[in-house]
Amino acid sequence: MLLREATAADAHAIATIHVQSWQAAYQGIIPADYLQSLSVERREAVWRELLDKKDSQTFVAEEQGAVQGWINIGPSRDVDAPRQTAEVWALYVDPLFWGRGFGAALWAEALKRCTQMGFTEVTLWVLRDNHRAIRFYRAAGFQIEAEKEQTLNCGGVQLVELRMRRQLGS
Repeated sequence: MLLREATAADAHAIATIHVQSWQAAYQGIIPADYLQSLSVERREAVWRELLDKKDSQTFVAEEQGAVQGWINIGPSRDVDAPRQTAEVWALYVDPLFWGRGFGAALWAEALKRCTQMGFTEVTLWVLRDNHRAIRFYRAAGFQIEAEKEQTLNCGGVQLVELRMRRQLGS
């Protein structure tokens, strides 16, 4: 497995994994018609812009020359976050590669980078009903913050996201 910083050339692979992961992970959480309407092309355009803006950092995990997962990190976007707080903006692995260590390797790289950048803690938002992701993040040292929830509308359904937090070592 090779971990490296993403480039604009990775936008299509990142978008494909993004869409496929949503379609697999959010079955039964987000309406099926919404998941089927997701477009790799539209997501790729968003990723090209995000990679060009450099507001965050994206790292990919490759195996045999193919991107199998990615993580996007940056400063926390939460208004109540201290400046020393990083955020995992997103982490997705190709569903065919779930459980093979790609997510853990990507998180380890992000942890190293956040620490190098001087962040003292990291947060993320996760859907309350995404039990698989919550188990993964708990195993990575994150804890759910009491009373830190937000609601979003996705496909006509109100979804609750929980904020999770982890302190970073020195």
